[in-house]
Amino acid sequence: MSVSRRFRAAILGTGGIAEIAHLPALRSQSHRVEVIAAVDIDPERLENFQSKHEIPAGYTSLDAMLAEQRPDLVHVCTPPAAHADAVVRILESGAWALVEKPPVLSLAEFDRIEQAEREGGPYASVVFQHRFGSGALRLARQAASGELGRALVAQCDTSWFRPQAYFDVPWRGKWATEGGGPTMGHGIHQMDLLLAVLGDWAEVRAMAGRLERRMEPEDVSMALVRFTSGALATIVNSILSPREESRLRFDFTDATVEVKHLYGYSDSDWVYTPAPHVAQDGERIAGWTGDGPAAAGGGVGSSHTAQLPYVLDAMERGERPPTSGPAGRETLELVTALYRSALTGAPVLRGQIGPRDPFYHRLHGDVPGWAPGATAAAPGKAAAAPRLTRHEDVSELTAAAAGRELLRYHYRPELDPFECPSPYFHPLRTLSGGVVTDNRPNDHRWHKGLAMTASHLSGQNFWGGGTYVSGPAGGGYQDLPNVGRMDHTGFATIGQGDADGARPGVAETLDWINADGELWIREQRTIGVRDVDVEAGCWTLEFGTELLNVRGQSLDFGSPTVFGRELAGYCGFFWRGPRAFRGGRVLTSGGRQGESAAMGHTSPWLAFGGEFDERDGFATLLFVPDPQNPGGEPVWFVRSEPFAAVNPSLAFFEGLELPAGETLRRRYRVVVADGRWDHERIESYINAHPW
Repeated sequence: MSVSRRFRAAILGTGGIAEIAHLPALRSQSHRVEVIAAVDIDPERLENFQSKHEIPAGYTSLDAMLAEQRPDLVHVCTPPAAHADAVVRILESGAWALVEKPPVLSLAEFDRIEQAEREGGPYASVVFQHRFGSGALRLARQAASGELGRALVAQCDTSWFRPQAYFDVPWRGKWATEGGGPTMGHGIHQMDLLLAVLGDWAEVRAMAGRLERRMEPEDVSMALVRFTSGALATIVNSILSPREESRLRFDFTDATVEVKHLYGYSDSDWVYTPAPHVAQDGERIAGWTGDGPAAAGGGVGSSHTAQLPYVLDAMERGERPPTSGPAGRETLELVTALYRSALTGAPVLRGQIGPRDPFYHRLHGDVPGWAPGATAAAPGKAAAAPRLTRHEDVSELTAAAAGRELLRYHYRPELDPFECPSPYFHPLRTLSGGVVTDNRPNDHRWHKGLAMTASHLSGQNFWGGGTYVSGPAGGGYQDLPNVGRMDHTGFATIGQGDADGARPGVAETLDWINADGELWIREQRTIGVRDVDVEAGCWTLEFGTELLNVRGQSLDFGSPTVFGRELAGYCGFFWRGPRAFRGGRVLTSGGRQGESAAMGHTSPWLAFGGEFDERDGFATLLFVPDPQNPGGEPVWFVRSEPFAAVNPSLAFFEGLELPAGETLRRRYRVVVADGRWDHERIESYINAHPW
């Protein structure tokens, strides 16, 4: 946008942030921009703002202002919940937007704004003013050029204090209006500067708590972030800290650079400490040890006034401004990942959160105990009763207890047809947060956590991958056009179980469709979560299936072993363990131990124990079929090498016929436990928890 006139700017929302930050920034650039209008839904507040600041036009309607005034730039100063819709309308009118933080309430809203942008403008830029003080700009340049050496460690602390009275205002402390707690509303500025200096982040591990304040989101969060460079950073976001401070510290191989402030820094807030081997390098340290303006390269502190010229420059050139598009999204993605990790107990990788993830749409991710409407634990305590939550927008069901997501059930996954699109559980987690399933490993892409499977069913494959075919040369796996699918058709019931919430469950209906599109099986599936025992460190998944043959003729379940492959009798309820569980310990009844003692043998139960990578600790999965299952004790398929897997097989050595019109019924329990359980503990647990 090449102009010889001043830009025309409007302010949307005339509250405190507009008056103390945005309007002064605009006045500082009066030679480049004029304020022509203000918009607020409160007529009295609007009139007072107009009169006090001599703004020519006032509107209570954004659309009316856009149509009549046709501004070049709109400063969005409304509450965060109103940002997304307003910014899209602003962009569609042809105006640019400068949006107060937090920019939106979710990645979904941010992506919606990006879709409304156009090449060459208009664009929407986020107010991340800490990037634009001269001290931060100098640090970012030196970090990128290598002048300070390699980045190693960083600390990013936003430690503020907000009393309970602050959150007793109706709109505060609510997910729907503020988006989150201090992680989203306060610490986002510091985290943005952290990214501006260190570059792309790679992984987040976090915790959050509602320790003292009565509010829906967290009042404190802490995180460890790994960057693609290898650098590590800690993050603290708190509104419980009586001595308030905002602090960023960066440790490089050649120096430490630190800034301490509260709501905005000046040059004098920066401290440079050279490493011993560069202490005498006067040229290197001169910029940081002189007076303020010399040290920072211009003497500009962090403020809206510092950022606005960059937006105006971009408008003149028709270029994307800083902190818009990918740059702004990366910060929001880090915030979202922090929430996802903290609320689910699992690490989050950059790029992992997509449209099918509840956290993409809502920062609480619908996690029980955190999401609005869910029963929240008292401050400092976690509820142990499990709760099921359905996420229709991503076709997933989750169960959580004791502040931890225990499982995620994908009931309508989008998968390659070769992988047999069908529901599956992943991840399953221990109460300590350890993940005990693997999903789509590179050796068998069709292995999906914990799932119902049938690799051989009357010539069709309801698992995915190649089909084992017998032959004169000994047989082998072939990729055949015989892979079917299992279609979720509905949930018959969803309930939270007993009055005390101890045994929530769901009933699901599915259709088994063969590769030719024919309906062969109607399945009724039940899923339940029970016996959450925080003290013992375990919980139980209960799974039941009823398979009704609607083909019109018999169906025959088989396995590779039925067709000639030795000790490959998998068929039915199949668990694939994480890579770390290779070489894990296998236990069965009668004191037996080891894969060879279990593979192809019967037992009323089977336990698989493994040790985690990265995190300390062991886990045990105890598989307990219902003793009333037809056929008695199952024949077990189990492997600890080259991967961890367990399956109480329907057809290990011999095929299983399901006549037309009849139903095959099976029920299983999977006890997910922290720790290494032995035979005595397993037998004791089973005796104490009969079917």
